[in-house]
Order: sequence, then structure tokens, then C-alpha cells
Amino acid sequence: MSDRRDRRPAHRLTVRGRLMLGLGIAVVVVSMIAGQRDVMRIGLLLLALPVVALILLGLSRLRLSSQRAIVPGRVQLGSPMVGRITLSLESRLPIGMVMLEDQIPPELGERPRFTIDRAGVTWRREVEFPLLGRVRGRWICGPLLVHTVDPFGLVRRDQQFVATSEVLVTPQIVQLTSITGSGGAGSSGESQPHRIGIVGADDVLIREYRHGDDVRRVHWRSTARRGDLMVRREEQAWDPAARIILDSRSGAHAGQGMRSSLEWAVSAAASIGLRFIDDGYRLDVFEADGTLDLGAVSGLNRTVTGDLLISRLTDLHPRRTYSLRYALEAAATDHGELLVAIMGRLSADDAHALLRTRGQHTHGLALLLDVDSFDRAAHAEPGAEEAPADPRRVAELNATAELLAGHGWRVVRVDRSMSVADAWAALDGSSRAPVEQTVAGAS
Repeated sequence: MSDRRDRRPAHRLTVRGRLMLGLGIAVVVVSMIAGQRDVMRIGLLLLALPVVALILLGLSRLRLSSQRAIVPGRVQLGSPMVGRITLSLESRLPIGMVMLEDQIPPELGERPRFTIDRAGVTWRREVEFPLLGRVRGRWICGPLLVHTVDPFGLVRRDQQFVATSEVLVTPQIVQLTSITGSGGAGSSGESQPHRIGIVGADDVLIREYRHGDDVRRVHWRSTARRGDLMVRREEQAWDPAARIILDSRSGAHAGQGMRSSLEWAVSAAASIGLRFIDDGYRLDVFEADGTLDLGAVSGLNRTVTGDLLISRLTDLHPRRTYSLRYALEAAATDHGELLVAIMGRLSADDAHALLRTRGQHTHGLALLLDVDSFDRAAHAEPGAEEAPADPRRVAELNATAELLAGHGWRVVRVDRSMSVADAWAALDGSSRAPVEQTVAGAS
């Protein structure tokens, strides 16, 4: 803990103390001019009180201790938290008032201030205050400022604790179902009808020998066990891989705060990425400035990889770049991987560039955000009807959806009323209606 302000006595006087000091000087000067000794004694008393208060506060030997915590220390966007501060004081002399002020980022709420009257000589207090994770990111709460005042309210001592608390506000995570029938087998597999070979090389699919089969593919262990000639099948181990393209350009999104289209997109990327990781996919994520570094994903366990993904997305900020070229060039693949694009507002050039990222053997899934619906909701007056959609924007969005669908992409158009889970269900193909409606609306 350290003193926050200048240690000079004049800087420790409160407004009351300075008024009393100034009044004492004025009374002494006037009494000297008027020759009134009795009045001078009153002025000297007024001058003496702030000095006495300074001495008493110095002799009190304040011993302050503080413990602080934010519970929980990691929350999803929009979740509440509770700040707890326990303050203990020991003093040789009584203290008039103690004022506490915690330094809280405005992204988490208002700065809490507490006042403890009649603190006495020894006491212990615990205070709590609500917080809300309104903005995604890493935030530092603290340090705690303590202002102690003498019993006369003339002198104040400012002290600051060193301890702080870190709060992690992550994207909103939605539990999604496993994707079905969308490929993503990677370079070492052909398709995903069944999860074959996931345990290792010993899990070999075999079948009965057929005329013309290469004798080098005979599986002797199975042949000896069954009594019939058995051969290895041509299928290789299931090695699923997925790539997610997240449009993180600030100009491609709209809306405010937690309900912006960018936060929806980040939440979707986090939720889909965790789903892929849990299902054993090798995962790569790309944003507007290029690759979102997940380290050696294949060498990490799923828990570590998932935590790393959430950490990277928590730190992601909107990019000022106007082009998706870096992300699309890095994400381009033709190795049979599953490609998921979470797009904001796309120009015609962006849409054609997105088409080029998907190779012949890659399954393309696209979530196209109706960014204007987020913008209209943000600017709508409470209780008033939402402004109508811009026909030109609707036509552009439908044209992009039709273009992607016409080149083999599975497309879902997302407005502000659609949840991540609903969009994923439609994208997965378990509900084809949203895709068909989107393409029909463009024609």
C-alpha cells in the first residue's frame, strides 16, 4: 500500500480544514490591526486546530489491510459478477471517517464508493458491489483507494493498495449439436459415414477377399481368426479438419454493445469452434488480419485447445481493414476440410473471393449476417416500431446468398432474432427451410 497524494501537510487539508486555516489567518490579522488580543486568541485557536488534526492523524499509526476478489473471475459476455472487498483497520487513535473507492473499468460498471462513519479504533468491514460483463475482453479491477479523515474532518489521508483483480469477459458460448453429413475428413480420409480408425492404426476395417485384390492387403490376423481370407479395406483413418473464417472488420458490422453483429459472429465462432474441438476436429480459425494463432492444435488436448480458442477470441478487436484478402488467402483449401464462413456485410468482390477459398473437395458452410437488422434494432426507439429494411441491402444480401448456394455452399441468412443454435441447426442441414427460403428470396 502507498500514499497516493503529496505528503506535504498543506495537500492533506480538506476543504473544511483550508477554510478554517484561512479564517484563522484573517482573524489574527484583523485582531492585530484592531488591537484586540481576545479576538486574536480565537484566530490562533482556528489556526491550531488543523495543525493538531495533522499531528493526531500522524500519531494514529493507521494499519490498513485489504482483501479483494471478483466472483467469478471469468464470465461470458452479459453475465453478472460480484466484487467483494474486506478492509481491516487498526489505529492508536479514533478515526472520524473512512471512504473507499475502487477503480473499476467503465466496461464493467460504475466505480463503487463507500463511506464508513464512526470508524473507531479497530474495525473490519466487508462490502459487495455488482458488476456486469458488458464488453468482451480482459479487465483490471483495482487498486483500492482509501481516504481516512480525522474526527474533526480537517485533514484527509489518501492511501492506495497495490493488489488488483483480473476479470475475463469471454464471448457467449452456446452448446451446439455435432454436425452431420458435412464431410471434413481431411487429407487422410475420404468422408465421414462413420468415425473409423479414430483410436489408431490397429482399428483397421477389413472385408472378405475378392478376386483381383492385392495379396499384400491380406489381413492375416483376421484371416486366422475367421478361417476365411480377409483383406484390408481402402478407407483410411478418420482425420477430420475444419476451418472457420470470422469476418472481424469493423466496417462490416453494426449494432451496439453486446447485441452487435460482431459479438454475434464472435459468439458463433467460439461455439462452433468448441463443437469441432469436442468432436475431434483439427481446427484453424482465420479473421480479417489473417490466422488466429491457436498454436500446435493437433498436439494439444481438447481442453487446452478450447481454452486457447476462447482466449484468442476474447482478445479479438474489430479490425479497421476493408478487405478480407488476408483471411481468405490463408484459409483457402482443397484438402477435403470443412469450411465455415461467418460473414458480415459482403461486397461483390468479397463474395467472389470467398468462393475461391473452397476447393473441389471442401464442404462450404456460410452464415451470412443481416447486419442492417442489427443496426435497425440498435437505433430503434423504445416502444417504437423498427425502421423498414433497406431494399437495396436486402437485394445485395440475397444475391450473395444465391451466389454461394449456386456454387455448392450451404447458406443460412442470419438476422438479429436468430440465435446461434438456430443458425447452426439450419446450417447443419437438420432444418433445410432457412436455406431454401434464402435462395428463393433472391430469385
